[in-house]
Amino acid sequence: MLRTASHPWMTRVRPAVSYTIQGARVELYVVPHTSLHRVAADGLILACDTTMRMTKGFRKQLRDYAGFDLVEQEGVSCAPLPPQGVAITGAGRTKFRQILHAHIFDAQYTTDARLQLQGLQNALAVAAERGMQTVAFADYTLDLRRAVAEETAWTIAQAIAQRPQSLNQFKILCTDAVNGWAFQQILDWVSQHGFEPYRAMYRIRHTMLHAALGDWRTTPAHGYWRFTEPSLRMDDAFIRRGGQVLQTKTQALAPISLGDATITPGGALHYPFVVHLAALEGRRIPSRETLVAAVRAALSLSHNQSLRTLLIPMPSPLSGVTPSEFAQVVAETISDYLHEAISRIERCILLGANEAEFRAWQEAVNALRDALSLPPLETAP
Repeated sequence: MLRTASHPWMTRVRPAVSYTIQGARVELYVVPHTSLHRVAADGLILACDTTMRMTKGFRKQLRDYAGFDLVEQEGVSCAPLPPQGVAITGAGRTKFRQILHAHIFDAQYTTDARLQLQGLQNALAVAAERGMQTVAFADYTLDLRRAVAEETAWTIAQAIAQRPQSLNQFKILCTDAVNGWAFQQILDWVSQHGFEPYRAMYRIRHTMLHAALGDWRTTPAHGYWRFTEPSLRMDDAFIRRGGQVLQTKTQALAPISLGDATITPGGALHYPFVVHLAALEGRRIPSRETLVAAVRAALSLSHNQSLRTLLIPMPSPLSGVTPSEFAQVVAETISDYLHEAISRIERCILLGANEAEFRAWQEAVNALRDALSLPPLETAP
């Protein structure tokens, strides 16, 4: 018997991963914004401001691809919403029964983690009063300016931990793959260690340095840093993996100067761009100065290309310096660069392929905590 395919609007989406946070089941969904209508819950907590307009970030995605104008028109009719207030509207053509609009800003349209947590807690209290069983949180990182998903994930996890007793089923929705990766790192830590300090990340001005253990082939990013020779090593397996586009573009740019960097499209790789750093000579790092120069050149290229998240693995094999020395030089150079000018780079994923590399990255990140750094600015809508 022929099996007919399900209609895309009726297809069930599954969570990317599930966690238990202080007795509550938390499912993380990483879906394209065009599939928001496929996730079901009794209520969706949607961050908003006084106007309740849905013109940017997750709110706009929900309006344009799931709720349509029905939700925004009903929300605007409830405006102005006071700071920390909660408004309830219908959910348009989504599978949510209701949307709880949580005001997370103050009267000056600025916000911080404390205001965000209070707004989410107020929405959870309303959800409990209305007898909701399953509550979804929208990743509101895209609704803010100069915000990073790690901080949003931490705040949402705190709200879940301090929830009303009647609520024990939660869903978190991310429409950006990199944000989904960041949420997964934070939720994994909280589920195992509670709210102990998470030493693998450190914010420098508007950029998050995040040490992680994983496979570069499955870690999402907007740009991949490749430490290589000035010849760019056209015989490298990485170049062949990128297909004809990456091979052709790399060949056209080679060679470059030692200590310099260049950028190419990612080709068949799942990274839009690859930044090639000429930091090796004879397959080893010749000096600290060469590595610093290459990293600074790569940072400048990444900023100019608006690569918001960078994936930075260690060269394999690493020769000329130890993993700890390599991680220290790279982390310190990134820190110096970020303190010199405001960068478009939001996140540097310092990726370790094994425990030794991960510990080296983590130690380098921890060492920066004692250095002078500016406090994060308040985020505005």
